[in-house]
Amino acid sequence: MPLSPDAQRVVDASAARMAKPMHQTPVGELRALLAAGAIPATTPIHHREDVVVPSPAGGVPVRIYRPSGDVGLPVVQWMHSGGFAVGGLDQNEEYLRKLSIAAGVVLVSVDYRLAPENPYPAALDDCRSVWEWIKSWPGDLGTADVDRVALAGESAGGTLVFTLSQQLRDRGLPLPTAQVCLYGTGTMRITNPEHETVLLSPDDCHWFWDMYVPDRAARDSPYVDPGAAADLSGLPRAFVATAEIDPTRDGTEEYAYRLRAAGVPVELRRYEGMMHGFATMTAALAPAGDLFERIVDFLTRVLSPAVWMTE
Repeated sequence: MPLSPDAQRVVDASAARMAKPMHQTPVGELRALLAAGAIPATTPIHHREDVVVPSPAGGVPVRIYRPSGDVGLPVVQWMHSGGFAVGGLDQNEEYLRKLSIAAGVVLVSVDYRLAPENPYPAALDDCRSVWEWIKSWPGDLGTADVDRVALAGESAGGTLVFTLSQQLRDRGLPLPTAQVCLYGTGTMRITNPEHETVLLSPDDCHWFWDMYVPDRAARDSPYVDPGAAADLSGLPRAFVATAEIDPTRDGTEEYAYRLRAAGVPVELRRYEGMMHGFATMTAALAPAGDLFERIVDFLTRVLSPAVWMTE
């Protein structure tokens, strides 16, 4: 199936804004393009605050969204997209406000260090530092319930969801209640070279991976390539969304199937006619709105006190 007409219009508009493919664009220029295209925040939210989480590397900036003054709200740690090399706290501002409100969660968005200035394991280390901070029940989270916490992320952020979950399990640290991955690569390889757009091509993937993990020997680690893990048992339940037009689609779906085979409850949904990068485009793409509602439903179900208390 080709791109849907609406998705094609989005891709065409993106192509018109870019003078060259991503992998031929200097990283600084690509970061500026992404920042200029950020959707302005218009949704009011009860409270929004930027703090710096202590870490061995000198601190990780995070942005905290609180939808109400209610006591005991669950928490979601969000990791943004951008190939581990672009993106930041302003990237998903409007989307995360709406997600926090709709799901009734305190949402912590992570501004992890970016490649190539900070290659692997910098991003993963930062995300783990934020996770450990959340679980310590810091005063910045107020009355949030840090026993009910999910990891969520898009694209590179979705890969960080997978790798961080594995690392937490392997180190015997507290695990998230659930993991939500929006087309984060389940394996660091091109499985669908026929499915590319200006928003992600095989050449773009290799360019991002080379910046994130310049040491190719390190790519054998499951903390880089989730699919490299021999054992996926004991990981948190998962919601995994994929886009049909995505050069890494089948590898991510294969990872979801392996999770299921290892006894992990997995909800997997592929969006036909959609491209990598569509999830946060809720104003332009109806399937992105559908995915948003499914994420809200999943988080509401798995983070509810009734479900948590029975497990």
